[in-house]
Amino acid sequence: MVNRAVGALDRRISRRRFMQRFATAASAVAVAPIVYTTRNIPATSAISCGNCSSSSPCCDGWTTFCCVINRGQNACPENTFMAGWWKCTNYQGTRLCHDQNVRYYVDCNRTPYFTCPGGCHCANNYCGNRSTCCNHFRYGQCNTEIPGTTEVVCRMITCVNPSELYINCNSTLHIDNATCSHEANCL
Repeated sequence: MVNRAVGALDRRISRRRFMQRFATAASAVAVAPIVYTTRNIPATSAISCGNCSSSSPCCDGWTTFCCVINRGQNACPENTFMAGWWKCTNYQGTRLCHDQNVRYYVDCNRTPYFTCPGGCHCANNYCGNRSTCCNHFRYGQCNTEIPGTTEVVCRMITCVNPSELYINCNSTLHIDNATCSHEANCL
């Protein structure tokens, strides 16, 4: 069955990449079957939560804030690049951007040819932090000259549209209000 599926997909995806994805998904089903099959999270997030409860922030499928792993700085760390952004349109919190009631989240992805230290894991190896280097994803409005999709290392916050702040980001709007409640003490 796997050989037939690989053969059918051979033109669109390499055999090696297909087997890697298949093995990762199978591992997620083995490690956290209920979490992986009932929630829309990447397989690597289900695997990385090994010693954490499924209700911990590390296992929720979202990436940590940059200030958590970047010495308190709300900025992309070394060996990452701004890969894209989205807007939270109804921020009700008391931290960064509370006066504007909106937040812009900027994904800092791993720069190609560098690696994620520690691979996919809970930020600072603490279940109370969201994960880092687990989500292979890219909105793609920033640094379009950098090809491909790499892991999101962390997210930084800005109160102004990134396309107005950074010359290397365009104004294509994505909205995700599920992130409006996300916080970190360092913001």
